[in-house]
Amino acid sequence: MARSSDFEAFKLLKVLPEVFQVAADSSAPMQALLGVAEDMQQPVRRVLDQIHTVPDPGRAPSSLIPFLSRWVDLDWLTLPGPEGQSEASSAVPITRQRDLIAAAAQLSSRRGTVDGLTRFLHLATGVGGFDVESVPGAFHIKVHVPAEAAGQLELIRRIVKGVKPAHVTDELEVRTGD
Repeated sequence: MARSSDFEAFKLLKVLPEVFQVAADSSAPMQALLGVAEDMQQPVRRVLDQIHTVPDPGRAPSSLIPFLSRWVDLDWLTLPGPEGQSEASSAVPITRQRDLIAAAAQLSSRRGTVDGLTRFLHLATGVGGFDVESVPGAFHIKVHVPAEAAGQLELIRRIVKGVKPAHVTDELEVRTGD
């Protein structure tokens, strides 16, 4: 006669009442039922074993990145742009989206500041060297774009419009590669 220790492969058996555990020792139908129940739970167990990766933008599946973007209010950046705008020119690569989501709390706390805009542009484009010139009281900013980021002007415009305070006007100037 088999003992319940022989059925330790059945994880479900450990959480069932003792009457079922005893019955599993001698009942082939009970053993078969436990085997089927275990097999049916495997897909759910796989999902639950990986659930800790869902809110982590570095490890979450790519299909969840749009959800995480919405969760941290960055979906405005990844949604399609205005008509006629090339998607390639305003698209944010998935690795950059992951970086932006990971830094969302910091970016949100610095939103509307020169430092916040500079950091946002660096994370979204992957290019450093942005400089934002702001004249106090003029309600105008001038964003100096590095030559390496010149191909991403549509994305940069979207970011500047989305991150700067609404009452501030803006202009972009691409630096030449001197």
